[in-house]
Order: sequence, then C-alpha cells, then structure tokens
Amino acid sequence: MNLFTKISFFILIAILTFTACFLSACSSSGGFTPPTTPNSTQETPSVQPSYGGGDYVEVVYFHRTNRCYSCQWAGDAVEYTVQTYFANELASGRLILKMLDVQDETNADIANEYGAYGSSLYINDVVDGIDHIEHVPEIWYHVGDAEEFVEIVRTEIEQHLGSI
Repeated sequence: MNLFTKISFFILIAILTFTACFLSACSSSGGFTPPTTPNSTQETPSVQPSYGGGDYVEVVYFHRTNRCYSCQWAGDAVEYTVQTYFANELASGRLILKMLDVQDETNADIANEYGAYGSSLYINDVVDGIDHIEHVPEIWYHVGDAEEFVEIVRTEIEQHLGSI
C-alpha cells in the first residue's frame, strides 16, 4: 500500500468511527442518579392540577426527539428537582413543570415563544398574565454533578417563586 492509500484508509476509518459515536450518543438514555441527601421528602402529586388564577411559575425543559446522554440526564435531574423539592407548589398549581419536545409540531408555538431550539431550561414568572421568561444555561456546566445541578435548579425556582 502506498502512502496515499494508507492516509485515505485512516481518514475513512476516523470518519466512520466519529459518525457512529455521534449517532449513538444522541439516542442513549440518561443515567441521572439523585443526590444522596435531599432536603425534602415530600410526596409527588400524581396529577398536576390546572391553576385557577393568580401568578405562577413555569419550569419548562425543552429537549429534542432523540436526546444525547447529557440532555436526558439534565431532563431527569430537572424533573427530579421539581418533584422532590416543590411537590406542594406543584399540587397547588403555583408551579408548573413542562417537559416538551422542541421538534414536535404541537409544541412549535411555545418553543417559538421561549426561543428554544434544542435542549434548554427556562423559568417563566407569569405575573398578571404577563410572561417573564428567563433562560437558565448554567445548568450545562454541571451535567454529571447531581448535587450541584439540583442545587442550581432548586435555587433558581425558589428565587422565582419568591418574586411572585
């Protein structure tokens, strides 16, 4: 084999390997493991009631149809945090959790409203019927660190609940 053939073969193998890794990463399931000592052991309501009125906070986690490990992990961690630490607020309707596929056409209007195009977390204070949407990008620096990730999400939600 000449040098050109060897280099071409190596490049082909590298491209195939990269492609296989990329495609498999976005279809794997997450492996979120909750922190060992949550500060709350509240029961999670089985059905989230609709809120009859007043101000409320929406926690909206957008994801793509096929999610990579980090996106699945983050979604699981957001859901865990809300259900573990804010069960009473969920039950009262003062807090609403939405986990939405940004690629699903039925979610197109809300994805456009939030400016979402991929996996992302938003917290929206709805005060007097007016949205105050905040993007929370710092969660991505803590994927894999359950304690820190949960603490960031919990603190953000507490601050938003305190402002309504």
